[in-house]
Amino acid sequence: MEMSSEFMNSPFVIPVAGCLTGLGIAVAGIWSSVRTREIQSQERLAAIARGVPIPPTTEELAIIHGKPSVDSTRRRGNVRRGGIVLLGTAFGLILFFITLATVLQERNVLCGAAVGLIPFGIGVGLLIDARIQTREIEEATAQGSGFRAQGPEGTR
Repeated sequence: MEMSSEFMNSPFVIPVAGCLTGLGIAVAGIWSSVRTREIQSQERLAAIARGVPIPPTTEELAIIHGKPSVDSTRRRGNVRRGGIVLLGTAFGLILFFITLATVLQERNVLCGAAVGLIPFGIGVGLLIDARIQTREIEEATAQGSGFRAQGPEGTR
C-alpha cells in the first residue's frame, strides 16, 4: 500500500500519464483508419461477389474529373492554416517580449524575442509547402483536363 502512494506522489505521474494518453490517441486513430479501410474493402468485395458494379472511390472520381481530391485540398488548407497560426504566434511572442522590455525598462529582456524566430521559420516553411502543393494540384488538374480532352475520341 505504501508503494502505490509513493508512486502517486511521484513527480513523474503527470508526464507519464500525458505521454500514455497521447500514445493512446495515436493508436486509436490508426486503428480507426485501418478498420475503416477494412470495412470499405469488405463492401467492395461483397459488391464484386454479387456482380454489382463497384462505385468509384472519391479519389477515383477526382482523377476522372481532373479535380484535386478532397484529401489533398484539405491537407493543403491545414498546412496553410498551421503556417498562419505559427506566424501569428511568432509575431505575438516578439511583440510580448518587446512590450515586456519596454515595461520593465530592461534591454536584456529583448533576447527573449528571438524565441519568436522558431515558430516564424516553421510557419514560413509551412506556407511555402502549401504554395508548392497548390502548384502541384494546379499542374495535375491541367494535365487531367488535357488528358480528358484527348480521351478516346482523340485516338481514332
